[in-house]
Amino acid sequence: MTQSPDHGGVVTTAEPELSNADGAEEAAQPSAAAEPDLQGADGATHPPKRSEFAWLERRWVAAGVFAAAGIVLFVAYLAQARTLPVHLDAPSGSAWQTLQAWDMLHGNVLLRGWSLADVSVYTTELPEYMLVELIRGLNGDVVHVAAALSYTLIVVLGALLAKGRATGREGLIRLLVAAGIMLAPSLHSGTDVLLSGPDHTGTQVPLLVIWLVLDRARARWWVPVVVAVLLAWAQVGDAIVLVECVLPLVVVCAVRMYRRPGPLAQQWYELSLAGAALVSVGVAKLVLAVIKQAGGFTLRSPVIGFSTAASMSAQFWVKVQRVLELFGASFFGLTLGHSAISIAIHLIGFALVVWAVAVGVRRFFGESDLIVQVLVVAFVLLLAAYMFGTKPDANEMIGLLPIGAVLAGRLLPGRLSRARLAPTVGVVLACYGVMLLVNAVHPAASDQSQPSAKWFEAHHLTYGLGQVADSSKVTVDSGARVQVRPTRFYNHQLVTTSWQTDASWYDANQHDANFVVWKVPSTCANACQPVTDLRNEFGPPATTYQVGNFIVLVWHKNLLANVPMLYWCGNVWPWNASGPPSAKACS
Repeated sequence: MTQSPDHGGVVTTAEPELSNADGAEEAAQPSAAAEPDLQGADGATHPPKRSEFAWLERRWVAAGVFAAAGIVLFVAYLAQARTLPVHLDAPSGSAWQTLQAWDMLHGNVLLRGWSLADVSVYTTELPEYMLVELIRGLNGDVVHVAAALSYTLIVVLGALLAKGRATGREGLIRLLVAAGIMLAPSLHSGTDVLLSGPDHTGTQVPLLVIWLVLDRARARWWVPVVVAVLLAWAQVGDAIVLVECVLPLVVVCAVRMYRRPGPLAQQWYELSLAGAALVSVGVAKLVLAVIKQAGGFTLRSPVIGFSTAASMSAQFWVKVQRVLELFGASFFGLTLGHSAISIAIHLIGFALVVWAVAVGVRRFFGESDLIVQVLVVAFVLLLAAYMFGTKPDANEMIGLLPIGAVLAGRLLPGRLSRARLAPTVGVVLACYGVMLLVNAVHPAASDQSQPSAKWFEAHHLTYGLGQVADSSKVTVDSGARVQVRPTRFYNHQLVTTSWQTDASWYDANQHDANFVVWKVPSTCANACQPVTDLRNEFGPPATTYQVGNFIVLVWHKNLLANVPMLYWCGNVWPWNASGPPSAKACS
C-alpha cells in the first residue's frame, strides 16, 4: 500500500501489503481497472471477473440508490420527530429560531434587533428553516421537518464519508456499518437530542461536507481555499466547529509534517490545510463583527470552562449515561423487557465505535489516511471537552455519533470479515431497520395543556406576554397571527432579558400587549412567581380565563410600559438565573 503524492488518502496497488499497523496481515485489494488480464488453464487470456457489486459503482445507479434511501429515511425520521410535542425542548430555542428564520425570510437578513444565544446557527440551520418555511409557511411542524432533514443528511453524508474511495464489497460494508450505527435513534432520548431543536445537530452537516472534500479531492491549490471558506461559514453558526474540525485538522497536519520531514515545498498541502483552518477562525470572527457593526444580531460568547473536581465527580456518571443515550445504548435504570432488546442491539453499535476509536488511536502515527486521523482526534477532543466541561447536556457532544460511525465504517470491515462477524453485523443492521420502522409508526404526540392559537383568536387576543418555555410556541403555531412574548419574574416584577429575543417585541410604541398567559402551578423556580404577583403589578385584570394548566389574564391597557429589559451576563441559561442582573447590556 502506498501513499498518493497528491492526496491525503490511500491508493492501493497490485502489490500485497505484508502487514498493517496493528500487525495483522492484509492483502490490498486492487481495483478492477488496475487488475491485469488473467491467463486461464487453456492458455487463453481472460479479463478479470468483476465484483458482484460492480453495478453499484455506476454513477447513475449510486445516485438513484442514495436519493431513494434519503427519501425513505426522511419520511421515517419526520414521523419519529413528530412523536415529540412541538418545541418541547424550550432551552434549545427551536421556537425562537423558527421565528428568526421567518424574520430573515421577510427581509431582516441580518436579524437586526435580535440578541441570540451562544450558538447562532445563522449559517447552519437557519437557512434550512428558511427553506422549510418558504415551502410550508410558519407553523409548529417546521422544527420537525427541519430536524428530519438535518438528520437524514447526517446519515447519508456519513455513509458516503465512511465508504471513502473503497469499491465493491468493501465499499458496501463500510457504508452499511456507518449508516447502521446512526440508522435508528432511540425513540425517547434519541428523538429528543437528534430530531428536535437546532443545537449542534445541524452543524454536523457542513462538517461532513468539509471532510468529504478533504477525502475525495486531490491535493490542489483550491482545496485549502474551499476548506477555509466552509470552516468559516460553519463557525459563524457554531463555535463547536473549533473543537470538532479546526483543532483536529491543525493537529493532524502538524503530526504528518513532523513524521515526514522534508522541504516545505513537499509539505505544502498539509501546511496550507493547517493555515486554512487557522485563517478560518479569524474570518469567522470578522464576519460576526461586520454583522454586528452593520446593525445585525448580537451573539453571546460561549461559557467555556473546566468543571471543578467536585462537580466533575458528581456529573461523571450522568455524562456517561448521556453518551450512551446518544447511541441509544443507555442501560442505567433499565428493567428487563422489550426495551432491553433495543438497548442491547444499540450497545453493539456503540461497541463497534469504541473498537474503531481504539484502533484509530493505536495506529494513529502510522496511519496514512488523513480523514481517519482527523476524525480520531476530533472524537477524542470532543469527548474530552464534554467530560471535563461544565455542561452535562447531551447536545454538547452530538458529533460523537457521526464521527464514531464513520470511523467504524472505515476501520472495521476487514477485521469483521476476518473474525467472521459480517453475518452478525448484517442481522444487527436488519434489527436497526425494524426499530426505525417501529419508531416511525409510533403515535404522534400532542400537547393540549396550553391554549391553542385558535382559542386566542376566538377571544380576540393577538399580542401578549407569557413564560419563556411556552410563549413562542403559540406564536409559531398560529403563524404569527397571535404573538406571545417570553418574560420572567425578578423581585416580583415581570421582566425580560436579551437571550433569543428581538428588542422590538417589547417596544410599547410598536405593540400593545394586553394579556398574560401563565402556567399554574408554577414550575420554573424563581423565574415564575404566583399569579398573585401579576395582579399586584398590573392591578386587577378585566377578564380571567382558566384553560387547562394555564390561566390567561386580560387587561385593558398596554402592559409593555411596565416590562423592563434586564441582563444576566455569563449565565448558561439566564431565564432562570438566580443572581442579580447586570446593570448594562452584556458585551
